[in-house]
This record gives sequence, C-alpha cells and structure tokens, in this order.
Amino acid sequence: MASDEVTRERNPFLEAVGRVTLAGARLDSSLRNLLTSLAFEPTLIAYANSEGTDRLIDLCKLALQIRAVPPEDEAEVKRCLARAHDLKNKRNHVVHSIFLPEEEGEGFQALKPLRKSIGMSTTPITIAAMEETATEIEALLSDLFRAGWNARSHQMGTPRIPEPAPGEVAGKVQQGSIRHHRP
Repeated sequence: MASDEVTRERNPFLEAVGRVTLAGARLDSSLRNLLTSLAFEPTLIAYANSEGTDRLIDLCKLALQIRAVPPEDEAEVKRCLARAHDLKNKRNHVVHSIFLPEEEGEGFQALKPLRKSIGMSTTPITIAAMEETATEIEALLSDLFRAGWNARSHQMGTPRIPEPAPGEVAGKVQQGSIRHHRP
C-alpha cells in the first residue's frame, strides 16, 4: 500500500446495506431473465428493461397468463414471484430508510417518512437482519433461474434442472452447511 493512501476501517453497517442493494439489483436482472424465459417477445423485453421490481413481477405474471407453461412449473414461478415481492419489500426497507443507532444495543432504527406533516415511522433492524435479507435474495436468484429454465425445458427439448438438495443452492453449498468428507 502506498504511504499516501488512507487505511479505512471496515463498516459492517455500510457493507450490509451495500450487500442488500447489490442483491436487489441482481433480483431485478433475474426477473428480466425470467420474463424472457416465459415470453420471448422482444418489444416486451425492451419495455421491461426500464421497469422496477414491482412492474417486472407483474409482467412475469402477465406472461404466465398468455404463455402455456406446465402447471407444476407455473406453480413454482408463482412461488418465486411471491418470494420476490416479499423480499423486494424487505430490500426497500433497508435501501430507502434513514438509519439511526439505537440508544441501547447494537441495532439501528430505520426511519421512513410517512407524510411531511406526520413525521417518521421507526422500525428496529440489525446488521444480521440486513445480511439475512441479502442471503435470502441471493438464494431466490437461483430459484428464479431454475423456474424459468424448467418452464421452457419441455418446449426446448432440454433436461429440467432438479431442485437442489438441502443445503445446496444452484450447485453451491450454502454457508454453514458444509459437509466434511473423510477419505
């Protein structure tokens, strides 16, 4: 490291907010990819590029209505979209709040404006809860890919992607569930 560079201390709070923000952006990208899998219509895909998470979810639901998808795949896509909606709300809670440290403890108060004349609503949140939200979104990304792939697999003549075994996400082992094999 050069002598004129300043070494900064890591800030777990900012890292957690950044991780949720990045995971949320990847969620929007995955929803666009799902939409492409469900309804390959170039005009719709171009239109979807400027849309936010809520609208992308709605467009995926619309694609399910106009595209023939096997019932088991439709149910999986709908489950993923419901999770995406819930996680979008959790992401927005982190990304669009003003944070103040709690007076006691390690957590934070997330402040969200209600109306100009009313004031703010406060909700307690911790760094661990933010990290958990990012991890949940990241797990959903592989489920969205698998759901989109499987929805088109019959039509494309490609093999289906099976559901991962417990502790696995798209061929990767989740943190905390590493199995040690003895030779």
